[in-house]
Amino acid sequence: MRHDTLRRLLTWIVGSLVCLGLAMPASAQPLPKITITVPAAWLRTEPSLVAPRSALVSHGQFYDVIGRTADNRWWLLNLPNQRAAAWLLADLGAVYAGDMEAAAVLTPTLTLPRLPARRRMSARHSTPLPVGVPSITPKHRALYRASAERGKDLGMFAVVGDCNSMPAVYLQRLATGAFDAHRLSPELQRVVQHFWRSFGRVSLAANGGLGAAAVMDPLWADGALCDVRRGETPFACELRHSRASIVFVGLGTQEQYTWREFEAHYRAIVEHALREGVLPVLVTKADDIEVFSGAPSQHINTVIRRVAREYDVPLMDFWAATRSLPNYGLVDEGDKDFHLNAAGMDLRLLLTLHTLAAILGE
Repeated sequence: MRHDTLRRLLTWIVGSLVCLGLAMPASAQPLPKITITVPAAWLRTEPSLVAPRSALVSHGQFYDVIGRTADNRWWLLNLPNQRAAAWLLADLGAVYAGDMEAAAVLTPTLTLPRLPARRRMSARHSTPLPVGVPSITPKHRALYRASAERGKDLGMFAVVGDCNSMPAVYLQRLATGAFDAHRLSPELQRVVQHFWRSFGRVSLAANGGLGAAAVMDPLWADGALCDVRRGETPFACELRHSRASIVFVGLGTQEQYTWREFEAHYRAIVEHALREGVLPVLVTKADDIEVFSGAPSQHINTVIRRVAREYDVPLMDFWAATRSLPNYGLVDEGDKDFHLNAAGMDLRLLLTLHTLAAILGE
């Protein structure tokens, strides 16, 4: 009797897995095991960055993978006592043991955000954009679209910048769910869906201490991924690997002592992007730290605005947007505030999404 009960239980489990599309592969390989590589991440009910959050996981935890998408960019994890599905963006973890081929390939039906009905479109477009979002011209949009002819990916954008542009404090906050994209408007959710592969990416041209000169210096390039023997710079390397059609240039905070040389190097960055057929979006900064080294107030941001006008490229004026935030969106560090606080990080992400929406014409 005990064996019959066990047999029925196993039959029910296997049947349930088949119904869910989670049946074990024909080969008897053990399920792959992954570990979380970011400090914390929210799992999703669907393999989408705009799906509701289902469970919070932390760095160093291990989980079996019971399913994956065909492109292997999303993993369905086995969480004990977890009723909702638990999908992890693969950029936030790493395979620890086993072969990912042993996990079943699933094709879930995604719940896409619905746009407002056409009768409401005019009201939507009359809503003022947040302060700091650039005005996108037909020329800007044409440059973005034409980048595909140069082999660029219209669903990818890149970031070049300093400490405030590193993944953990910028784009990866959306990937991990610290910035909850599920709560965004349908228009912005669709923007996230369009560019979703960009949010988990670790840029080869964004790191603490990077300034405009370093971004264009092969000595700062990743020796394992960049062609440093041929003089490839971090910026050129990032554009080559990402195949981005848009690049957000968020530099200037590290120019406290090199503010006099900033403009020449900054222009070289913009010119390189345009030569590559990539639309550069120039971003002002929330701090004014260069004044402590003798620079005129707002020297760096003045240069950024002037370069944007001269090259006729979009300007995301983050400085203007942060004037309404407590301490202008900066951590109170005593005398020289320059790191973004949580409100500053959220606002920068929101402006980025609005800028991308404007480029797409959403």
